[in-house]
Amino acid sequence: MRIRDILDPRRILLSLSGDSKREILTQLAGSVTRTHRSLEQEHLVSVLLNREEISTTAIADGIAIPHAKMPVGDEVICAFGRNYTGLEFQSIDGKPTRLFFLLVSPQSHPSVHLRWLAHLAVLLKSAQLRRALLEAETAEAVLDTICAEEVRSSAPMPLDEQ
Repeated sequence: MRIRDILDPRRILLSLSGDSKREILTQLAGSVTRTHRSLEQEHLVSVLLNREEISTTAIADGIAIPHAKMPVGDEVICAFGRNYTGLEFQSIDGKPTRLFFLLVSPQSHPSVHLRWLAHLAVLLKSAQLRRALLEAETAEAVLDTICAEEVRSSAPMPLDEQ
């Protein structure tokens, strides 16, 4: 699993804004529907908002992973959005959300959806990664930062650290 397989630089928004979940999700969904014409933006936003009604996808530490299962073939699609100061997204820790990873997975492969959610959650445990994502100046820098963390987190630990 590598982020470059699902996150196109055209779906990286470095100045996400909005005063509501709908506004934030509309921007993220728009980046997805611009690269995937088979998806309709308002329908994707509706599915994402329905998921948010079940429970917030803002998990803490300034992170939200809004997600949906939709008919997208076998492809998983990711978008990234960032707001340096943070937006209200009803985070479970009550703090503003600064980093957003939107995940759209195929309905036909629920296990793939769960694996990607877990992969992102593990990567985002790193405070170093979260800081680097806030400081990245370009979409490519965001991708490079995540890829470096994927390599680092998958490297075996030296014996003296185990």
